[in-house]
Amino acid sequence: MAQFPSTQWSLIVRSGETPSVRHVAFSELARGYRSAIVQFFRARLGPQNAEDATQSFLAASYEHAWWSRADVALGSFRGFLLMLLHRHLGRVRQNRVDAIYDIAVETLVDNTPSAEQQFDTRFAVVLTSRAIDGLRARYRERGRDGLLEQLLPLLSSRPEHGQLKTVAQTLQMPANSLTIELKRLRSRLREQLREELKDLCIDEAAFESEWVALQDVLSGRH
Repeated sequence: MAQFPSTQWSLIVRSGETPSVRHVAFSELARGYRSAIVQFFRARLGPQNAEDATQSFLAASYEHAWWSRADVALGSFRGFLLMLLHRHLGRVRQNRVDAIYDIAVETLVDNTPSAEQQFDTRFAVVLTSRAIDGLRARYRERGRDGLLEQLLPLLSSRPEHGQLKTVAQTLQMPANSLTIELKRLRSRLREQLREELKDLCIDEAAFESEWVALQDVLSGRH
């Protein structure tokens, strides 16, 4: 059997241990990926019921230690989490009228591909945010956090005419040096993002598959 990575996967496994250990591990995971879970239920149940659905799902996940049963065959935490979300939604529809939502099953939104797409998009945003936080820590250690904050807005879109020159003047550095720093930052963000994703995959094969899917989401090809 393949070995789990020692970071995020260890939290997933530990979320099923003793109450004190489970609380810490599960809380970190739930806090990190909650927005993606909400996005899934928003697409399935509508915005008015998404919050209740999320609370119900997280409560059941914690009570029954669902996340600690991560299926190695699925290869990634994203795939495993999505499977759990589908199962939880199925319970709602099977019961016809759910006591938590107090709504009839026929009022639920149809099971459309867009819901998974929205989940994947939000999941990608979460991973990117984690990667940027990792970069912030690295730049802060080198006393260059000010440079990072100036460069981050330039990553999301092509700099406007004269924008790099203005930023270079603010940082009191040559424009060509700023261009090099921006190129380095893009490379570092890519590597940091890869590391974040590796922490959520069981092995190299699963990682490569997830990386291709993540790139499709981030490039708008999803």
